Amino acid sequence: MTFSLNEDQRMLQESAGRFLADRHPPRVARAAAAQPAADRLALWQDLCEQGWPALLAPAEQDGLGLGLADAWVVAEAAGRHLLSLPLVANMVVLPTLCKAGLPEPAATWARQMMLGQRYFADVALRPDGSAFVEGAGLGVPGLTVHCLAPGVLRLERHAPVAGRAGLDPTMPVASPARPDVQESVDVRVDAGQWRRLKTRLTLLRSAELLGAASAALDMAAAYARERRQFDRAIGANQAIKHRLADDWMALDDARLAGRAAAAAHDADAPSAERDSLYVPLLAVEAGRRAAQNAIQVHGALGITWECDAHLYLKRVLRLAASLHADVSCAQWLERIWEGAAEESADLP
Repeated sequence: MTFSLNEDQRMLQESAGRFLADRHPPRVARAAAAQPAADRLALWQDLCEQGWPALLAPAEQDGLGLGLADAWVVAEAAGRHLLSLPLVANMVVLPTLCKAGLPEPAATWARQMMLGQRYFADVALRPDGSAFVEGAGLGVPGLTVHCLAPGVLRLERHAPVAGRAGLDPTMPVASPARPDVQESVDVRVDAGQWRRLKTRLTLLRSAELLGAASAALDMAAAYARERRQFDRAIGANQAIKHRLADDWMALDDARLAGRAAAAAHDADAPSAERDSLYVPLLAVEAGRRAAQNAIQVHGALGITWECDAHLYLKRVLRLAASLHADVSCAQWLERIWEGAAEESADLP
């Protein structure tokens, strides 16, 4: 099996890079929290014209019917360009559940989202009843999904809340003490659909994290080639170039693991669930280190507000926290260990 991009995926990668470089440069990402709601909705409509929110939805449900390997390319580009809209959550939740046949009003929510009429903020509920909302903004409803029982999921649409700049200033967030549920609907799915949805979210958030970390690494490498000390580029020093090379290898390892897991997921391979367990661990470890090292390479410049390196670091840290919100690093490792033990027990 090969994990390199095919021709269609390379074209998707190039078009996504060009589009986001033009429509969402760093100056737009910096001003995300203060951006008018109309401008953010217009950007979402442009994303819908690219077909990205409908990428995972079945063709018979007005989607593109593509796979997770294709969505990985788009999510990584979104992270690289610090997209200030909750694209991954919108790409995954409703489109994944479309296959089960969404009842009303959820079917209308999915159509409106994929047609560019609205998008949903990603609502994560906390044990105390409060919530953390990513992509919050006036006029932007929130969406959350619960697993009530095997085969029964509940979708809840929350009232919009005003967004503010949080740890990651490129993504408006909110923390309502008691989120207002305006509508809810129960969806009956097959037993594996909840696990499938969570796996897709985990892999695409990992892709977004790797995109942001890779952009930070590219920025650091470019600076190391240009900045001169003692009449030579600082990148000529082993302490810098070896660190950058190590970061590149770690990010590439995590990316290859992610593409392998996405391919296994699309093929419904028996190893799909096991393969997906490695990805967030590798992505978080490699991404954090690459983004932090990018700050160090820039020296004093790296800790200034004007330097974009801190934006990539904060995006990586937010996504890392999101990935570990439901499952800690220790729990990921335990699941991997248990899976390896089960495989060993099955051997003759």
